[in-house]
Amino acid sequence: MKNISNEVLKKIKDNNIKPKPRWYFITKNYFIWSIFGISIILGSFAFSMVIFIIKQLDWDIYHYIGESFLKTVFISLPYLWLIFLILFTGVAYYNFIHTKRGYRFKFISILLISLLISITLGTGLYFNGFSERLENVFSDKIPYYNRLVYSCEEQWMQPERGLLAGTITEIGLPENSFILKDLNNNQWKIEASKAIWKGKLTPATGLKIKLIGKLINDNNFKAMEIRPWQQGQGKFMMEGNR
Repeated sequence: MKNISNEVLKKIKDNNIKPKPRWYFITKNYFIWSIFGISIILGSFAFSMVIFIIKQLDWDIYHYIGESFLKTVFISLPYLWLIFLILFTGVAYYNFIHTKRGYRFKFISILLISLLISITLGTGLYFNGFSERLENVFSDKIPYYNRLVYSCEEQWMQPERGLLAGTITEIGLPENSFILKDLNNNQWKIEASKAIWKGKLTPATGLKIKLIGKLINDNNFKAMEIRPWQQGQGKFMMEGNR
């Protein structure tokens, strides 16, 4: 034992090893906890966006476009935000195990706790409207964001498959026809004599709607069902309210 002690002391002296001060370890521990907390918060942002995007989509229209429900789910899932959620949860786990007593916890326990906190905070952010505002910022400010996320807009802008969305700009005479400006600012003449209006809707200029029907030609569409365009937690949209 004495020989080992002497060897250790000799090695410390030869390599000029100096003990690190206490403040170094305290600062390091606070830094790791800060990164852990930031990762949890970012994970909650990601989860709130997952909820927002899933809630925006209409999951009952898969049979209108000739797809199976499983294929519709596969196409529609917000993979970008799911990847972010997994990434931030992983970063939170990595930092937690490097805290002073983090090594005592099992892998699955840390992972589940991190994920549960992110889910809880993310759900609260969604119901407070944070995810909707964040979505608007990303859509407006970040190039190519809309190409990375399968949005409600993309889901409903498929006129060749019987799906169309936009804002009524002019009511025709009789009221079973109207002019629609779609989400790409193209004008459509809508024939809606046999259309079913959902959600107690009535034709009105400025009303934003979703249509299920049949493409007649380049700018004519026959509507069979008309739904309200819903934003956030189910509010009817009029042009300019967004």
